[in-house]
Amino acid sequence: KENKDSTLVQSKESDLEEQPQQSEDSTTEPSSKFTRKDLAKLVASLVVVALTIVFLVLVFTPKHPKFKVRSVTIETLDYTTSPNPSFNMRFAAKMTVKNPNFGPFRYGVTNVSFAYRGIQVGEVSIPKARVGVVSTRKMNEAINLNSNNVGNYTSLESDVRLRTLTLTV
Repeated sequence: KENKDSTLVQSKESDLEEQPQQSEDSTTEPSSKFTRKDLAKLVASLVVVALTIVFLVLVFTPKHPKFKVRSVTIETLDYTTSPNPSFNMRFAAKMTVKNPNFGPFRYGVTNVSFAYRGIQVGEVSIPKARVGVVSTRKMNEAINLNSNNVGNYTSLESDVRLRTLTLTV
């Protein structure tokens, strides 16, 4: 019996000695391997995410709408050169609002001012509206301009005599 017991004790001790070696081997060789295929999938997914972010930033960044006065047709024009130079005119303007965004653009009541050499000579109120996705809204407005605010501006007389008024919007 003693031989059997000592043999059992020795075999258990040898089993205990082998177990730590097996556990050391198992830590050097992981059970779930991170292969090149997994690395390629990770890199590909990161590239897709980066390209998506770049695309969203470049394409979907809101841009300012562009307002333009396309053409003007003068309906009435009255002017005097002396003793006090002045003008009074009415014209029809074709204007556009272009929306470059990939989403609708809404704007409230907007005032468009017309100026002669930096002095406001007329204003028109544009009603609120909506411009669709990447589209242009066209509108026609009648505008009255007069030189009441200009006063006795020295260049006004020469501009009226030359029949050239430079207006800014």
